[in-house]
Amino acid sequence: MESLTQEQRKTLEDLYRRIDERVSSTTGSHTWWPCRKGCDHCCRHLAAPLTVTRLEWTYLWEGFLALSLEAQAEARARAARLQDTQRPYTCPFLDRESGGCRVYAHRPMACRTYGFYVSQGTGNWCHFIRGLLDQHGEGDILWGNQDSLEDTLERLSGATLSLFEWFAAHPSASEGAPPTAGC
Repeated sequence: MESLTQEQRKTLEDLYRRIDERVSSTTGSHTWWPCRKGCDHCCRHLAAPLTVTRLEWTYLWEGFLALSLEAQAEARARAARLQDTQRPYTCPFLDRESGGCRVYAHRPMACRTYGFYVSQGTGNWCHFIRGLLDQHGEGDILWGNQDSLEDTLERLSGATLSLFEWFAAHPSASEGAPPTAGC
């Protein structure tokens, strides 16, 4: 797999930084907001298998390769099982014991925006947020535009594929692929 160019990395990291700033603004000014360290509800209850663009996959792959070989094998096996399961799906990168993301610094846009961005007037959030919004109101929450972000990523990198499709296209060395060093 080709590495990201400096320009691609900067573009993607700038986009992620802007998303993270929007998220921090919301969580910082709303102490009742559930999406923060310690909440893994969305990771355990995905409505659909996670999809990412080529640029996101390449960035995510860097985080994946930093995992132990055991954690890599576990994530691959979980991603492969997504094809044969029905919702809710559990993210293959979730450390089920700690509730933390094993590739947090490299997580894709969908993970960064969930609970903080809306798509064509519809919220992209779990029932916890809906209940809290009913209780506290939206007030000064500045929702991000999910459609705009998805369009931006598609223009930069093309359509999305599911994690199991990306993993299938990038087999491990033990499955007959060349070693991953330098990918």
